[in-house]
Order: sequence, then C-alpha cells, then structure tokens
Amino acid sequence: MFKRRFIQAVVWGSTLALALSACGQLPQDPLLRNLERKSGLIVYVGTEGNIHTVDQGGGNQTDITTDAGNAGDLLHFYQFPTWSPDGHKIAFAKISTQNQRFESARVFTAEPAGQGLVEAYRSDEKYPVYLYWSPDSRRLTFIESTGAGNLTLQMVEAQGGDATTLDAGAPYYWSWSPDSRRVVVHVGATARGRLSLLNLGDGVSEEGLSLQPAAFQAPSFSPDGQTLLLAAETDAGDSALMLTDATGSVQSVLKLLDGPAAFGWSPDGRRVAYIASPRPNQLTLGPLTVLDPREPLKAKTTEDEGVWGFFWSPDSKKIAYFIPVVFQPTPEPGQTTAPDSLFLLQLYMLDAATGQSNEVATFAPTEDFQSVMQYFDQYQHSATIWSPDSKNLVISGYPLGGQPQTLGAWVVAASGNLEPRFLTEARVAFWSWK
Repeated sequence: MFKRRFIQAVVWGSTLALALSACGQLPQDPLLRNLERKSGLIVYVGTEGNIHTVDQGGGNQTDITTDAGNAGDLLHFYQFPTWSPDGHKIAFAKISTQNQRFESARVFTAEPAGQGLVEAYRSDEKYPVYLYWSPDSRRLTFIESTGAGNLTLQMVEAQGGDATTLDAGAPYYWSWSPDSRRVVVHVGATARGRLSLLNLGDGVSEEGLSLQPAAFQAPSFSPDGQTLLLAAETDAGDSALMLTDATGSVQSVLKLLDGPAAFGWSPDGRRVAYIASPRPNQLTLGPLTVLDPREPLKAKTTEDEGVWGFFWSPDSKKIAYFIPVVFQPTPEPGQTTAPDSLFLLQLYMLDAATGQSNEVATFAPTEDFQSVMQYFDQYQHSATIWSPDSKNLVISGYPLGGQPQTLGAWVVAASGNLEPRFLTEARVAFWSWK
C-alpha cells in the first residue's frame, strides 16, 4: 500500500442547497452530550499534531502525547492512531524530522487513559505507513517505506522487540485471519500482481494462490476465517468478485467486473458489500451493492452511482457510505474572482436488509480523512468511524449547515434526525471497537 489517487467529481450548476445537510434535522440540546449513554472512546490526532482520546460527549479527555510541533530545528508529529480490537490499547506512529530531513520513526502503544506507553518499534532509516493490529491484540503489522517506492510488511509485538519482515512489494494490501495465524495479501499491480497466504507460526511461510488478481486493493477474510473475498480472473479470463476457500479454490462468483472493485464483509459475516466501477481504468466509483453470498441474485443496489467508500455498522444492520462532489459557490455581487471550490462528501445511511438509504450529512473532509477514504477497503480492517453501539459516527472535517464551520471531529447520529455535534479540533478521528 498505498499509491496516491485523487477523486475528480464535479457537479456543474449546483446550488448551495445541494451541499447542505439533510433537511429536517433537529438542533442538538446542549445537555444531550452529558446525558446520553456513552459508547466506547474516540482517538484523534489534534490539529496541533498530538494524539488524544475523548468520549462522544467531549468528556474524559486524555492527552496521550504532548510534544508535537517544533523544538528548534526538530519537528515531531504523530500519525495513524489505531485501536486494538479488544479496546485496551492504542497504537500510533511518531515521525521526527530535523531541518526538514527525516530523522526517525517510532511506533508506540499506550492505554486509552495514557498509561503504559511503550516504544514498540524504532527506525532511523524507514518510516511506517498505516498500522493494523492482529485480531488477538498482541501484534502490530505495518508497511515500512524507504520513500523510494519500496515497501515491506513488518510485524512487531505490541510490547516491543525486534520487528519481523514478512513480505515485500508495492502496492501492498492485506487482511488478518480471525485466529491471528495467517495473513492474506495482495501485492503488486494487476498485470504482475500476486495473491498469497502468509502463515505465521514459528517462522513465516508463503502459500501462493493460483489466481491472477483483478483490479482491486484489499482482500478480506470472512469473520469466521473460512472464506476469502477478493477479485480475480476466472478460468474464462473474466474479472470477477469471488469467494474462495483459504487455499484459493473458487467457491462462487458473485459478480463479473468491468472495472475496479472495493468490498468488505459485514461484521456478522452474513452479507457482503461492494462498489464496482462500471468502466476499466477508472477510480473505484460506482453503485453500492449488498448481498447475501448464499443468494447473490437477491442483491440490493443503490440508485447512487458515484459511491466512493463505505463502513459497516458494528451490528451489521447499516452501512455508512460516501458520495464525493465538488461544489462551486456562486460569486457574490461585485466579486471579480471566482470563489474557491469545495470538495465535499455526502454521507448516506443504507439499511442492509431493505436496501433503502437516506442522506445524513454533507461535510468538507480533512485531508487526513480524504486519505482514509482513498484506501477505505484497507482501513475498514483496522479502524472504524462507528460507535460500538451503532448509533453514531465520527467524521473528520466540518459539516455544512446551521452550525459554525469548525474543522475537527464531529459526532453524527446514524438516524440523521439530529444536527452533527462538534466534538473537538482534529485532523482525523476513529471510534474504538468496544
């Protein structure tokens, strides 16, 4: 992982009404943040560059780090905050530069209340990109980059120790098995890519899958660990979204593909959601489809054809999905230059059982959140924007509507009945799994 991609979706002749939040939302009572039942915690990177945790009401604020910023010629900043699956730890990366040159990179783990800070990994030559916990919350995997397009997959114990190089290649995507014993990987571009299983026992052994990957990014283990979801070529040479067993033997073809695809299992393993681009050599923009793998012909597909990414709710009943638009404001009377355009994301909520969806909010995302969305199919393995009780989401940016446009983390009700609520200034935020 990861090769930079950009969305280009322009809505010509739009009016500001298109960009505003869904109509009929009620203002939030200021007391609600104190009275509502809290669910999990939120970790975020503040606009000053430090790592913090907070609950959805803005309480229980903890500063995990405090030294981000300049100290003479030395600059420290933090990236990739990631919750362990058991909710007991947070991992994050610290990058240090001196005179604008790379100095060192470190990976830390800490408890949500700030105790137990451990330096799990350090390098003075390479820097980590994207952190991903093993399902048993004991180990961390991450991509390490030299900055010259070379990537290696590293693994380290959460309590520190020597890192193990598992594999190499670029771009690089992977998914842990639920038992934390294997990793399925998709490495390289389509024409020369490979699909493999890495077995993690006393050592590391690789089993290549006898499938040629199609145009996609992240593969996915099913929640029960028995099935792989991926895109590959069929015996007839067609690109297809398919299910295989752990050896790569094809079990079923869910859909033939004309372009790139992105996908993910529901947490309960009963459904699959995917975006399939209708054309080759195009970004993964298309309608969102939900299906039961046992009954693929009963799939439900959104009318929205420009879906960019999605996240399943923890209870597997809803899917939050995003549609990108570029809004060009109308110049004010007497204004001689055109105002800057706004890149916006429209957030919709899909009922996985009925296929019905409704708009929840429209917001201008932070650059960090845009980066997450570009690789949402990989990020959905390691992070979530959903609260554990499936009632709220946290978005990073600022929603358009009746409230001041403050850049940061906002709590959004999944029902869409309440206006988004400002939480704190932040570049990116994620909810804990538990």
